[in-house]
Amino acid sequence: MGALRAAQWQYDNQLPPAVSESAAEEAEARWIDDGIAELMARRDFVFQRNFRQRGVTYERFAQAVDEFVTNQIGQPGISGSVLGRLVLAARCRSTSEAATTADEIMYVPNPESVLQEIARTLLTPFAAEGVLAQAEEEE
Repeated sequence: MGALRAAQWQYDNQLPPAVSESAAEEAEARWIDDGIAELMARRDFVFQRNFRQRGVTYERFAQAVDEFVTNQIGQPGISGSVLGRLVLAARCRSTSEAATTADEIMYVPNPESVLQEIARTLLTPFAAEGVLAQAEEEE
């Protein structure tokens, strides 16, 4: 009787199997990661689906970054001349100063991860369709 009770207790208290991503979720995550890399490299990440171009262009990504930065301006700690310094650094081709100023205007601990998260947010709604289009293209 004790063995039966122990077996019943073990059965009743077992944890569900570990949750793993489905193949579709893994494919979508890979597609999004590829898209992030393309957008960060200043390239469009678009595909054709139902005779329409879908995805995220570099221009749309830049607009989303612009919206983020616009919301950051005025935060305490950001210099009032940051936009002017950014323009001047870019015009004078001072890449290190432009990068430093861009990081200042974003006003976050890790600007690279914020840019990637912005790209991820833009790409996620297209992931399922993007994976389907990619599979159709490979056929």
